[in-house]
Amino acid sequence: MRLGLVTGYSGATLTLPLEMIQAADRLGYFAVWTAEAYGSDAVAPLAWIGALTQRIHLGTAIMQMPARTPANTAMTAMTLDQLSGGRMLLGLGLSGPQVVEGWHGVAYGKPLAKSREYVAIVRKILARREPLVHSGEYYTIPYAGADATGLGKPLKSILHGRADLPIYLAAIGPKNVELSAEIADGWLPIFFSPAHYASAYQAAIEAGLAKAGGKRAADFDIAPSVPVALGDDVDACRNSIKPFLALYVGGMGAKGKNFYYDLACRYGFSDAAERVQSLYLQGDKAAAIQAIPDALVDAVALCGPKQRIAERLEQWRASPVTTLNITTFSMEAVRVMAELVLGEDAGHPERTISLARPAIRAADAEEDNPEESTEKEPEENRDMNPSQLSPTALFARMTQRVAADPTLVQRVNAVYQFHVAGDDGGAWVIDLKNGGGEVWAGEYSGADCTISMKREDFLALATGSINPINAFMQGRIQVQGDIMLATRLQSLF
Repeated sequence: MRLGLVTGYSGATLTLPLEMIQAADRLGYFAVWTAEAYGSDAVAPLAWIGALTQRIHLGTAIMQMPARTPANTAMTAMTLDQLSGGRMLLGLGLSGPQVVEGWHGVAYGKPLAKSREYVAIVRKILARREPLVHSGEYYTIPYAGADATGLGKPLKSILHGRADLPIYLAAIGPKNVELSAEIADGWLPIFFSPAHYASAYQAAIEAGLAKAGGKRAADFDIAPSVPVALGDDVDACRNSIKPFLALYVGGMGAKGKNFYYDLACRYGFSDAAERVQSLYLQGDKAAAIQAIPDALVDAVALCGPKQRIAERLEQWRASPVTTLNITTFSMEAVRVMAELVLGEDAGHPERTISLARPAIRAADAEEDNPEESTEKEPEENRDMNPSQLSPTALFARMTQRVAADPTLVQRVNAVYQFHVAGDDGGAWVIDLKNGGGEVWAGEYSGADCTISMKREDFLALATGSINPINAFMQGRIQVQGDIMLATRLQSLF
């Protein structure tokens, strides 16, 4: 089970728990997630976090689908993914009718049909197999309405994204959970209860996986957000969670149209949910908070001292949860959860996080199968200690990779000059423009892109210990020529 950290959305002013996020990055948390409602957005904080972290994945939980066209969402996801060195996790959700129609000013529509279309369009854009064309109930691309100019034409993204960028869906209703298992890579449930998984979710998950054509449960990330309140006083810890539950069960939606109220009822808390909602909608929020049962808090949260949390964590371990995304305001809770969940791997992010690298993608617009050109982090680079490597050995490895893929010359079409400063540094050329492509030690006067860095930075870059974009912004990598050419080399390391 992996760990994630949920930061939520802002109140009247926006602040980010950067110290906590950076600690999670060092401890080996898999992901940090931002949110949005009708104030701060999820994307700008995530970009800020990405620039100030090294390895932790960057997730939106969630980006509201009605707030953006599918194309805009795909553009944002591809941009953040490349800027962060392949760390983006795209979490999507519809939000609720009050926000969608009252804030964004668009129709809520049919959740299942709209989500299915939206995800399908985003995936088409990421895959770049062909210019984007879509005709559905909610989206027609190119636009062909009565007020269309007729000038719209099918387009392919200029930016080469990756077809395997993970897409998560937020859902709690049975049909939406089933859809998530069918079309998404992961599921972001709120107020998940491991004790009620079998009765509330299991049938929907299994039905969705079956509809996907034999999709394995192991390929589907169940990633709930879990409030964690660490402290010696269990009642005080529970009481810190109750306002959050009362807000959602009582006030997040109109009477008869509140998904969180419905979920509490499915968990067996119908009477309490009715009382909480009634009090909340009458304006008596304090009484609504007091009406939240202790048992409901314990069903969806981890409260109390370390030993009690460790005991109750066993329920979560026994469930199908694969990523436990904690919500907490305590730095100590971030450390304790790392100890309890990651064990000896806490503090070793190279063991708990496997970063995907942006692929070298075809430069021409007619690539046959972009998924086949998506390269993952080389197996031999994992758990490497940079001090045990040398630039010479790494360039020798590049020679083998270039020889193994003769299409690189056609796709990349550039010559790179590397200058590595240090005791065993030197100059190397990667020619992906002439003949069959080759790598050699020496100088080339006509290079399209010259890249210079210190030995330690080169080795850290090659083994994934530093983020290449961050390193460039910090001045640790100097590039002369077209910087976008430099990004095409990342999967050769």
